[in-house]
Amino acid sequence: VDLLQMLGAERVLCLTNGAVAEVLRLQHVVEATGAKFHALQGFAAIPALVRAEDDLIIMRDGLIPDPHMMRDLFGDGGMVQRVIASMPASHPLAQTHPIDFERIDAARHWAGALAMRGAPVQQLADFPADSDAFSVLLRLALQAGTPCRDLAAAQLTPQTWLLADGPAVVAAQERALISGAAKPADWRAPGAALAGLAVRQIAPRGLRQGGLIAGAIALTLMAAATLMAALGLPVPALAAGAIAAFAGQVSDQFSAMTLRLRLSAPKPRARWGLAEAIDALAMLALWFVLAPWPQWQPLAVLGPLTIGLARLAALRPAAAFAVAASDRTSLLVVLACAAGFGVLPVVLACLALGLLAGLLLHPAHE
Repeated sequence: VDLLQMLGAERVLCLTNGAVAEVLRLQHVVEATGAKFHALQGFAAIPALVRAEDDLIIMRDGLIPDPHMMRDLFGDGGMVQRVIASMPASHPLAQTHPIDFERIDAARHWAGALAMRGAPVQQLADFPADSDAFSVLLRLALQAGTPCRDLAAAQLTPQTWLLADGPAVVAAQERALISGAAKPADWRAPGAALAGLAVRQIAPRGLRQGGLIAGAIALTLMAAATLMAALGLPVPALAAGAIAAFAGQVSDQFSAMTLRLRLSAPKPRARWGLAEAIDALAMLALWFVLAPWPQWQPLAVLGPLTIGLARLAALRPAAAFAVAASDRTSLLVVLACAAGFGVLPVVLACLALGLLAGLLLHPAHE
C-alpha cells in the first residue's frame, strides 16, 4: 500500500480471501489519506472500478520490491510509465517460482510488477471467475502493446526484489529493513546510541505503539523527577530524569524509523515536541535540585542555564561537541553522579562554562 501511494495511486484494489483485520486496518489507513480502498474476493468487480483512462499498477502477491527501483520503473507520483517489469529466464526467481513469475517469451519472465492502460481491463469480464487474475492482466497488458522493461539479474536480489513465500524469508527481510532504517549509532552520544540499539531489538513488535508508549513514559518520569526534586531528593530526581530522557530518545528513534520504513517524508517540526517538553521539565527539576521548594537560591539558575546552553550547542552540527551536547541522558547521568558526591553546583558551573566556550569558538554562521 505504501509503495502504491508513493507512486501516486488514488485507489487501491486488494484481492483477498476475506475481510481480515489487517486488510480492514489498511483500509482505514488509506481512506484517512483521502484515497479509496477496495477489498475484493475476486476480479469480477475490477472492470467496474477501473476506467478506460486510468493507469493500473499491478503487483504480484507477496512481492516486496525496493522503493527506488519502483520509482525508476513507474515514476514518482506523477505521470505513470506504462511498462512490464521482466527478468531473464535464467534468474533463480523465475526458475524456482515459474507460476508467480510467468514466462513472457523464450528469454524472459514477468518480474511481478507492471503498469498498463485501464481500457484492456474491461475484458476481464469475459474470463471465468476462477481464472488467475495476475496471469490474465499480464496477457491483456502484452496484447495492448505495453513495453517490457528488462531488469538485470544483478538488480533482482533478495534485498531489492523479494518474493515473500515463507516465514523465514519474511523474517530475514524484516531484519534487513530494520537494520537499514535504523539510525547509525554514534557513541559520542552514548544515551542516543543505546536508545538506537534498544529500538532495533524491540522492533518490529513496537513499531506501531512503541514511540507513543516511550513518549508517555518519558513525560511521566520527568514530571515525577521534578516533583522529587522539589521535595529535596536530588539523586533519585536526576536518576529518574535520566531514565525519562532515555525513554524520550527511544520514542524519537521509533518515530524516525517508522517514517523511513513507511517511505514517509519527515513532518514539519512543531514548535514544541517531546524533546522540548523533556528539556523544559529537566530545567525545572535542576532548579529544584539546587533550591528545593520553598527555598530560594540564586545559583539555582545554573540548572536551566546548562540545559539551555546544551540545546544551543546541539544546533551547531559542525562543532565536534554538538552530538555529545544533544545527549540529555548522558548529561543527567553525570549530574546524578555529581549530586551523589555533593558537587553538583561545581559540575554545573564547569559544564555551563565549557558549553559557553564551545559556542563562542564555533559561531552560528560557520
